[in-house]
Amino acid sequence: MSEPIPRLRTVLARGLRKRCPQCGKGRVFKGWLKLHDRCEVCGLQLLNNQGDLWAYLVAVDRALFIFPLIIMIYFRLYNPHSIWYYAFSITLLVGFLYTLPHRNAMSLGVDYLIRRKHGDLSGKAVDAKPDDPA
Repeated sequence: MSEPIPRLRTVLARGLRKRCPQCGKGRVFKGWLKLHDRCEVCGLQLLNNQGDLWAYLVAVDRALFIFPLIIMIYFRLYNPHSIWYYAFSITLLVGFLYTLPHRNAMSLGVDYLIRRKHGDLSGKAVDAKPDDPA
């Protein structure tokens, strides 16, 4: 790893575009949510363990979706016939489903940044390009 560690803003922007956190060029997903094993451009192994993104997703989902849902339920108790309740519910559900791949890719970027800062990506086996025999 000779290139400098990218900034958090850069990694999050790459995740928002669903691109590799290291090079920003390779696609992260094969389909809608199926991750590639490695970046097709730079060869970065995207996840060592498949459960690594769980903690990041729980934190982001709680902040962006669970807390508004709790507030929505609270206001529903005091205004049971409001059209805004249904509009907000549908908007929240659509936003939750539409942004799922983006949130996964941003979580992958944060995981990459932490692995880079703690030296977990220093081995040749981790950074080897897909066509390299090593």
